[in-house]
Amino acid sequence: MKPIATLGGMPFPGSFRALARGPRRVAAAIATVVVAAGCAPGIAANPKYATDSGRGAVSTATSTPAPRGPAQVQAPKNDLSWHDCTSKLFSEMAVAPPVGVTLDCATFDADLDPINNATGTVTIGAVRARSPQTPPDAGPLVITTGSDLPSSVQLPVWLTRAGTDMLKSRPIVAIDRRGIGMSGALECRDSSDRRQMHNQAQFESGDDPVANLAEIVTTATTSCTDTISPGDSSYDNSHAAEDIERLRTTWDVPALALLGIGNGAQVALAYAGRHPDKVARLVLDSPIPPAINAEGAQLQQVKGEQAALDAFAAQCAAANCPLGPDPKGAIDAILVDARAGRGPGGASTAGVTAAISTALGFPTGDRVSAANGLATALASARSGDVNQLNNLINRSQSLRETDGQFVNKCSDSLNRPTPDRVRELVVEWGKEFPQFGVVGALDLVKCLSWPSGNAPPDPKNLKVDVLLMGGQNDAVVGNEGVPAVSATVINAGVASKRVVWQGIGHGVSIHTPCAMAPMIGYLDSGHLPSTDTYCPA
Repeated sequence: MKPIATLGGMPFPGSFRALARGPRRVAAAIATVVVAAGCAPGIAANPKYATDSGRGAVSTATSTPAPRGPAQVQAPKNDLSWHDCTSKLFSEMAVAPPVGVTLDCATFDADLDPINNATGTVTIGAVRARSPQTPPDAGPLVITTGSDLPSSVQLPVWLTRAGTDMLKSRPIVAIDRRGIGMSGALECRDSSDRRQMHNQAQFESGDDPVANLAEIVTTATTSCTDTISPGDSSYDNSHAAEDIERLRTTWDVPALALLGIGNGAQVALAYAGRHPDKVARLVLDSPIPPAINAEGAQLQQVKGEQAALDAFAAQCAAANCPLGPDPKGAIDAILVDARAGRGPGGASTAGVTAAISTALGFPTGDRVSAANGLATALASARSGDVNQLNNLINRSQSLRETDGQFVNKCSDSLNRPTPDRVRELVVEWGKEFPQFGVVGALDLVKCLSWPSGNAPPDPKNLKVDVLLMGGQNDAVVGNEGVPAVSATVINAGVASKRVVWQGIGHGVSIHTPCAMAPMIGYLDSGHLPSTDTYCPA
């Protein structure tokens, strides 16, 4: 593929900026980008940013030694007891299975709390994907989407896109986070609390939504911590990482190839921090900055939602979509009605924004059909037909608002703001981000009563370089995580390369075929691509 232009001095695509924390200092710099029709590699980011040089005192004589050689990814010696679940999982996602692809399901037991030595076990679910082309002796790629949605839900969708290319060289094993999906899905809130939290207590009396929601959240928190006791501190990233370690020891393999997407990238990074010598490959797709506090993480999401909506509105207007020439204006009209208690079909403001955010973060179908589907649902709701929008609201709830996700997300939430700070953010973010700011600020209330946790240790002395991926219009995590994780990778003593995608959606590897070549090459060899890769929308 020949570049059609070289733009010297142009910054690497996107608004990534360095987010160093503590004593780390990472200089974000300008990279030369090669723009091509399709997916095109650009030269690496400033070496002070994405490689080992430039860390600490500048020296031309020495640099951090490269890893001695990537470990081989081995096939399991002792496999799980798999059973076929192809039809079940593909039908649940309403997608047709690719020809020849089979899915097998299994469970295994993991210790409830191997970190704090609490007794008990939890059941962890996994799904294995193979095709007739998958080598029988190949080591698997283990993927996790963490608490964003069940990995067992994301895998069938990926396989209907470019994921089947991965099966030509290895099986894929998706592992659900504890309490979610196939890993003992929790039910710990009563239906009233669940509904009120979804609506952010909008329809309660009084003029203090923070206090109204906090009262409901306190009850829900008590119910859930009682349900999972004595494991109420055992549902964070670190414990999810230990479930992956139990899978490795069950398989009796020396190291794993890991792909973490979104919150799954946090889990994979936590695994690398706790077991650096057990990582043979590490792909971190759409991460958030490590150890970021709750307010910062929520701000990243709100910024991502706003960026995704702006990109959608531009695409929608250019295509003469059903929302007319001013898609954002049409959406604003729906939200104004929802805030006044006149939402389509009685929907709350939070319900409408969650439906939009989920449709942007987890689009169905191709780029054009996904945009048209969202535009049609919103335009129909304005005209009085709320069926399609209700479907989007229900989809958002089932994908992203389960009890297990509530437990896991709050367990990961660090250094939460006070209720008064949330009240300030309702005003500040409401002005800065008119479509998503108020709802985003109020979402912080949902974890205020949860027991405080700790960030996982950062990885040190990794044995393999790391492939990073980030999207420019990610409505789930925003687009500023990759630079921060680049700093963490540098401090772990290894290098990284980046794949950056300008499309709308959460998970670069899921949504663009452009990401597959650099990822498969890295997984096959353990060696990074020679350049960063830019993938257009």
